[in-house]
Amino acid sequence: MPTCVENLQVMDRYGYPHELEYRREVTPGERVHEYTELVDDMGFVLEHRSERYEGWTVRYGTACAHDYLSRKRARAGTFLVSVYRLSPGRRDHVVTIRVNWPPKKPEVHPSEKASARRR
Repeated sequence: MPTCVENLQVMDRYGYPHELEYRREVTPGERVHEYTELVDDMGFVLEHRSERYEGWTVRYGTACAHDYLSRKRARAGTFLVSVYRLSPGRRDHVVTIRVNWPPKKPEVHPSEKASARRR
């Protein structure tokens, strides 16, 4: 999981700085900015195959959001979480995901389930 930092200047210039913005949906179309998390996290750049990149960023971003919202003891609701890659003078959008908090049931991706035994 990502390591939180208090100040972006603390991040190593060769690191993987990202900003995650959490906006809670109050009513359809109305969102309130609740949190901003700065992390030095290479997880968002681990998948290099273009056909799998979007799925990976959604999965990884959801896991990061669940971790952060649980640590913050966030109010229940639906959050839009936007992830941005930070570089000197730039802020590039990576992905925006919708996250229900708390999750209704454990959200385990099929690839993480124990495989069925072969007969």
